[in-house]
Amino acid sequence: DTFYEWSREENGTKRHAGVLALSAIVQAFPYSVPSFLPKILMQLCRHTCDKQPMQGTVKKALSEFKRTHQDNWHEHKMQFSEDQLSILTDLFVSPNYYV
Repeated sequence: DTFYEWSREENGTKRHAGVLALSAIVQAFPYSVPSFLPKILMQLCRHTCDKQPMQGTVKKALSEFKRTHQDNWHEHKMQFSEDQLSILTDLFVSPNYYV
């Protein structure tokens, strides 16, 4: 919860620290989707339009998540709500997002 709160800060340094921590949590589970991961991914998605370096951190984390989870996506997607899946799908296929 601390890192989640940091990622919502106005302070750029603390905000980026929160984004980095959430990204590390996502990368700690390269082939599974624990129940808490969708919430973390949705928080990261809120930062896709932030200024650098946060935007780059988020893009890298989401790109790596997509790469490591695509083979078993039919199983992993069951952990997400329809709204969450829609957000991820929009990001992964957006012409402005190069995942």
